[in-house]
Amino acid sequence: MSEYVSVSIPEALARRARELARERRRSLDTVIAEVLDEALPPGETPEPADGEDEVVLREMQAYTALYPALRASYPGQHVAVVDGQLVDHDGDPEALYRRVIARYPDRFVWLTKVEDEPLATLNFRSPRLISVP
Repeated sequence: MSEYVSVSIPEALARRARELARERRRSLDTVIAEVLDEALPPGETPEPADGEDEVVLREMQAYTALYPALRASYPGQHVAVVDGQLVDHDGDPEALYRRVIARYPDRFVWLTKVEDEPLATLNFRSPRLISVP
């Protein structure tokens, strides 16, 4: 049984996933599920660290609250939000990631590109195969 999940991931990662799906000649959602299945410990569901979900939600809400100002000041830039505050921005997401991880190695950091909408929605379609008698 499958569950429909909508996630926001960096543009470069989404592009790599689509390329991998094309190479494997499989649907994008199937490839993402396979990669996650390979990466996660077998038969275990990782438990979030205490308060981790709340931290993610808090930073997401902070980003959406900051979004109008970020959209005006940093359109197309990648931004980093920690403790509800903009802490860094850059046009190069990898450079931003390296700086942020160096400064906040053990902290959750909301990293995203400032686009037309505050939160992008990814829809993964899965074809249904039917057998014809």
